[in-house]
Amino acid sequence: MFDDLFSNLKDLIGSKMQEAAKEVEKRFAVPEPTEPFILIHKFTSGDSTVTKGGITVIEEGWQIEAYDDNTMRLNTTEPIRKVILFEVPEPNHPECVLACRFQAKALNAEKSITVKIGIWKQQQIGTSGRFWTTGVLQSESFHSFEIRAHFKKGTVSTKVQIIVEFESSGILQIKNIELLQATL
Repeated sequence: MFDDLFSNLKDLIGSKMQEAAKEVEKRFAVPEPTEPFILIHKFTSGDSTVTKGGITVIEEGWQIEAYDDNTMRLNTTEPIRKVILFEVPEPNHPECVLACRFQAKALNAEKSITVKIGIWKQQQIGTSGRFWTTGVLQSESFHSFEIRAHFKKGTVSTKVQIIVEFESSGILQIKNIELLQATL
């Protein structure tokens, strides 16, 4: 009898947790655009990156390196290296979906290398941001990636950044970076 009650309670809690997770996922999901994406910026090897050190221009792209020097980090959730590749002003649309498309491969990486599109807002005290990410696993060949972000214009101006974060030593080669937008 108690086993049946416990099993039913466990099933009920599990289903309620699944419902709550779906609700949270819906709230933070990027909506589907109503129109096709249009290119708003294509980054070329002639474009200057925001972060300067440890980035080499190779062919039509960039090679970014990170090395773990085994120094003790106070906050272990911080990456060993964070690189801001590019930064652009906010879109002109009041609300849209942004897409960052690129080709990349990770070399000599123990862990996945994270590529992010971030939307930063200047606050009265500091900045706040929201990020959408994808991971690039070690590979000998380039693969295509797309990160989508939901942008809503607010009263405070924002900027859009393309960021790379390393959790371990490694090399990221990235090329054909495009920023696109589509209206909702």
